[in-house]
Amino acid sequence: MRRDEYFERLLEVIEELKIEAEDKPIVVEGIRDVESLERLGIEATFIVIAKTPIYLIADELISLGVKEVILLTDFDKRGRKLAKAIVEEFRQRGIKVNTKIRKEIFIYTNSGIRDIESLFSYINKRLW
Repeated sequence: MRRDEYFERLLEVIEELKIEAEDKPIVVEGIRDVESLERLGIEATFIVIAKTPIYLIADELISLGVKEVILLTDFDKRGRKLAKAIVEEFRQRGIKVNTKIRKEIFIYTNSGIRDIESLFSYINKRLW
C-alpha cells in the first residue's frame, strides 16, 4: 500500500471509530488522549485509566452494565503492557475488548505516532 492509501484507510478507521463509540466507551490512558480524539470529532464516553487500578475500572464497568469497550492505549512499551493487562482483566470479567481499531491506527499511521494524543496532529498535518 502506498502512503496516501494508508492515510485514506486511517481516515476510514477514524470514521469507524466514531460509529463504534456511539454505544461503547473508549478506554484511554490520559486526558490528552481524550482531547485529541474529541478534536477528531469523536463523541464518546471516555474512560481515562491514568493511575486507577484496572480491576477498579472493571468493577465500575460491570456495575454500569458495560459489555464492551474500545481500547486505545498508546503504542509505546508501557501502552502495550497496559493493553495486555486490560484485555486480560476485562475478558476474565466478561467485558469484550475491541483492540482492532487500536491495531489499525498503528498500522495506518505507518508507526508514525507513539501515542493517541498525537493522532489529531498527525491527521491534521496531512490534511493541510
